[in-house]
Amino acid sequence: MRITGDRRKRGSSFRDIVGTLGRTTRSYAPKLGLSVLFAASATTANAAPYLLVSGRWDNTLVVIDMAKAMEPANDGTPNAIVNRLRVTPDIAPNTAASGQPVNVVLSPDKRFAYIVNHSGTVTTKAAADFQHGHAGTVTVVNVAKALDPANNMTLNAVEAVIPTGNFGPVGLAVTADGKYALVSGSEGDGDEDGGRVITVIDLNARKALHHLELAWGTPGFACPPKPIAHAGPHTGFGCFTDTNGVVISSRHGGIAFTANGGTHDVSVIDVAKTLANAPGAELGRIPVGTGPWGIAVSPDGGWVATANRESARVEAEGNHISLINVDKAVAGAKDAEAARLIVGTNNPSAASRPFGVAFTPDGKTLLVSNFRANNLSFVDVEKALSGGLGAEVARLPLATPDGKPSRPRGIVITPDGKYAAVTGAPRGEANSGVLWVVDLAQRKAVGRVTGVGNETYLLALLP
Repeated sequence: MRITGDRRKRGSSFRDIVGTLGRTTRSYAPKLGLSVLFAASATTANAAPYLLVSGRWDNTLVVIDMAKAMEPANDGTPNAIVNRLRVTPDIAPNTAASGQPVNVVLSPDKRFAYIVNHSGTVTTKAAADFQHGHAGTVTVVNVAKALDPANNMTLNAVEAVIPTGNFGPVGLAVTADGKYALVSGSEGDGDEDGGRVITVIDLNARKALHHLELAWGTPGFACPPKPIAHAGPHTGFGCFTDTNGVVISSRHGGIAFTANGGTHDVSVIDVAKTLANAPGAELGRIPVGTGPWGIAVSPDGGWVATANRESARVEAEGNHISLINVDKAVAGAKDAEAARLIVGTNNPSAASRPFGVAFTPDGKTLLVSNFRANNLSFVDVEKALSGGLGAEVARLPLATPDGKPSRPRGIVITPDGKYAAVTGAPRGEANSGVLWVVDLAQRKAVGRVTGVGNETYLLALLP
């Protein structure tokens, strides 16, 4: 749910919604049918680092040379863009599906990128009329081919398009062995409300296996609601989790955490039981104040952070993050939410709309993108956990080259902890998105790349 960039502007069975997909294309013009695409894979050979960015309304994956993005001569230009790759198939001659790619996750060996398409293979008109409630897909991209400029604006890097069997997917987490992905079903069939499944995808077979059905929420009325709310915010939300982000902690044999925007909480999930389709996989829920969207796990697996973005039930945006103790969450402790901190603003009544979160490699700092406040928060994790004042140690305003609001969303951090890349800019024309490279020691932007998709969401770093 809630894939809308700025809310101020405003189910079928598994078998029924899993379709078939057809053959590979080499350019924009030839047809690409609706079945799984197969092509030879190659080992990634590249000069690091690159950014792989979801292009959302442009239906592209944008590849950016991060070093070029930091060259002063390239600031405010698209010069650092290596490729814009198509990631949705043709549904008619010369007509790409409007998939709304919103998330990019790399396989552990960095050979493949998994692109979550929020609206799958619908028409541009269908997505424009109502961006929610469409059957989703995951596109498998060969990373080595993605870096080849010869594949610009083609489907040559696409190896498969996998129907998720759920609606409006957003979150995706890959298991440590690279064999499976957990994908959130964020919405219902035709509605923004109605999603409460986590889908297991076999990444080797490239097919969806089964769903984990999450427990109902406790909104104070009977579940499921009748009728299901078509669009939010609406007081009928609260039964369905409408899950957004998904992460996996390595602790306790693998525990997944999901940002449940519809029920304003976080699910704690046993990964092994989920893969086995065994009962009791959802271990519990942790309330976090208001509907979370972004979610991140610390490098040691001990902490989970959520960006508590907005209410699903009323017109109210959030201004805080939560820090969750993984061990306590697994144990079912009531104090598993160890800290809740206002970010992006000094006014407790003002909305900053936290969107994305990311831990630095040492786990000491958490970055938060604040969509409504147009800034990036630096949070001292230790101070936040101790409850001391001044845990938000810095706040960096982000400026676009054209003076429009920055509307920051996705965040990734380099393995050495020196730089972060942040996506943003409002929805507009094609190639209207912006990406910032931030020097974390200096706490300032050192490069801006334009032409990065349209209302760009999440991204991945190829180190």
